[in-house]
Amino acid sequence: MTAGPRARQPQRICGDDVAALAFWSAPVAGMVVDLTPGRPSACREVNEALCSLTGRRPADFAVLAPSAVVPGFDELVRVLSAGGTDRVEASCVHACGRSIPITLRVARLATTPDAQVEAVPAPLAIVQLYETVGHRDIERALRESEQRVQELVDNVSALIYIKHADGRFLLINRYFEELFGVRREDAPKRTNYDFFNPAIAAIYTANDRRVLESGIAMEFEEPRSDGGAWLSLKFPLFDEDGRLYAVGGISTDISNRSRAEAAVRQAKDEAERANRAKSEFLSRMSHELRTPLNSILGFGQLLEMDEELDETAAESVARIVTAGRHLLTLINEVLDISRIEAGAQTTSIEPVHVCDPLVEALELVRPLAQEREIAIVKDFHDGLYRFVLADYQRLKQVLLNVLSNALKYNRRGGVVQVSFRATDDGRLRFRIADSGPGMRAEDVEKIFVPFERLDADKTDAEGTGLGLTLSRSLIEAMGGTIGVERTAPGEGTTFFVELELTDERQVELEPEPTPAEPRPSPALSAGLETGTVAYIEDNLSNLDLVQRLLERVGSIKLIPAMQGRLGIELAVRHQPDLILLDLHLPDIDGGDVLERLQRDERTRQIPVIVLSADATPSQIQRLEQRGARAYLTKPLDVPQFLDAVRHALKGTHDH
Repeated sequence: MTAGPRARQPQRICGDDVAALAFWSAPVAGMVVDLTPGRPSACREVNEALCSLTGRRPADFAVLAPSAVVPGFDELVRVLSAGGTDRVEASCVHACGRSIPITLRVARLATTPDAQVEAVPAPLAIVQLYETVGHRDIERALRESEQRVQELVDNVSALIYIKHADGRFLLINRYFEELFGVRREDAPKRTNYDFFNPAIAAIYTANDRRVLESGIAMEFEEPRSDGGAWLSLKFPLFDEDGRLYAVGGISTDISNRSRAEAAVRQAKDEAERANRAKSEFLSRMSHELRTPLNSILGFGQLLEMDEELDETAAESVARIVTAGRHLLTLINEVLDISRIEAGAQTTSIEPVHVCDPLVEALELVRPLAQEREIAIVKDFHDGLYRFVLADYQRLKQVLLNVLSNALKYNRRGGVVQVSFRATDDGRLRFRIADSGPGMRAEDVEKIFVPFERLDADKTDAEGTGLGLTLSRSLIEAMGGTIGVERTAPGEGTTFFVELELTDERQVELEPEPTPAEPRPSPALSAGLETGTVAYIEDNLSNLDLVQRLLERVGSIKLIPAMQGRLGIELAVRHQPDLILLDLHLPDIDGGDVLERLQRDERTRQIPVIVLSADATPSQIQRLEQRGARAYLTKPLDVPQFLDAVRHALKGTHDH
């Protein structure tokens, strides 16, 4: 054997030195083997790659049979010669004894005698040895990776699948197998229509198609056959050439969530229906209660005006009027609470100087404090130049409720202390402390329960049991809190109202308006302008009340009309100086009556005052915008009513 083509001229197989050099330098390990039948095979030539693979020199192969390098070589050659395959798996032995996995390939050579070289009659073959260690590692790593992926998807409690672009399943996980009773090896034969009813299969297929057409991942909420739902994440899969060939998917059962969401929606709908029914009921009850109250308070106020009543009768009338007003307060507070709960109570949140609404509330309760000989001690130091986020009017209403309670549930000659205190979390606390009987700790929350009046039988203080309930609703609507800071039996009670502080620099202060001089209530002896008044009202008691009121104070001709259409006809015919209009009429709505009066040139200039038991703010605003001169709610406040009538008639006569 030679050390290489440069050591000596190699034996000429084809008479071509170039071929010998190419064989020696080939990157694949190879040897030329003599396969003469009847004799052991022998190496005739080896290349550099084989020497490198086996750790041997070319000269070593002169004494080594091929079977010493590749165990079972002759049998392998026989298998290859049989023609069933062109390569077999085998191994070769390294010089150090290590076995190296290889793929063996044999190609027989056609030899031709040369005139200058001795003929070589023996059949020769080139044997190539391909090392397969790297391939096996890759294959093993690939198998291990596939196994890990399969184990991962098989242990997920969700459907995991891959579908070919034609709809056939390429892969499914164990959860899919168990749920639909199919083996994964059978999946390539199935489509959506083999597992689901046609309607649901069509939905799944359409969603698959959307992903394939868009080439992007999408999320779908898909129905289950049992009425539940899947949350399916579907994504496109591309081959190595960038062609989209399949869609993958992960579908999670969200049936419980869907049922819970449906239950929440149903509960919400039922709550809204109940809320609407409650609001409608309260609105109707308000109207139905205000109508008889209009007669009670109206005629009661008429009797109070009678100077000929003896002391006993006057006292009885005063009790009737007081009880009626108490009932009216109760109705108003119930409606306020219902509007807040329904979210219909609007608030205008803005920076409010904390002292202003408190000062106004204190002025309103001052007469009650004087009557009960209760001293009001004010400490405004921590509230000066401070602003909170609140609705001015609502805050004043809350402070008025708390101050009224502090005075009503106090001892005669007691004290009410009013102060401020800033908290560490950027809020300001209004503190109102009284020297009353105090409460037990377990009774504190009861005072915020509707109609709850602690020890009502032990006090003569008037109340509805709704003031604090309403106050809590109003304050919470403004983002604040109300509660009891301190109380104990015999030690009085300290209430607090807490709101968020805001920077006064955010507020552009307007100059304080000069308070208008209060207009005195009309005296009964003050004569009204003479004129004609049409009253469109279907309630005889209300007609009688208004007629008596007008008879007592002036020379007024009253034209009654108990239907809307009749009222319009009378207004056109008689051209009254003023029209009083109820809204709930038997034939057409009072709002329509007002609109028709405003549309008709013959009645457009006649002032209209609405008298209604509907005290809804939006209704009042709507009717005033449509042309009503004033909107007075029943029960009528007699001085307010007479004042409105006098000004309307005076304005008519001035024109």
